[in-house]
Amino acid sequence: MDKFTPVFPELELAVTELLNARTAMGLYATILSDRTSSATGEVFVRKVVIADPQGLHTISQFCLQTSSGEVDCFGLSKDSISAMDAKKYMEYLNKKERPVETEGESGR
Repeated sequence: MDKFTPVFPELELAVTELLNARTAMGLYATILSDRTSSATGEVFVRKVVIADPQGLHTISQFCLQTSSGEVDCFGLSKDSISAMDAKKYMEYLNKKERPVETEGESGR
């Protein structure tokens, strides 16, 4: 078999639909990341993260090459998180990274 190049037509359509819907709503949306990686052997996964003023959106899909050489895509997944939830999560991470002051340490 030739070297396999994974393709994700359903994912690309879902990304286009999401970007078009956001534009139609007057929102500016941007792709923050678009990564393809090998999950196992000939199974690849592609994940796209999109941000807009209302939140974060992830779209992912798996792709493999069958023994006959055909491409099979499966597991299309779309998730969203609101801007408020994303902000709460970032606040949580920031608090987690800051060392907790113990009594007597403040005012140094």
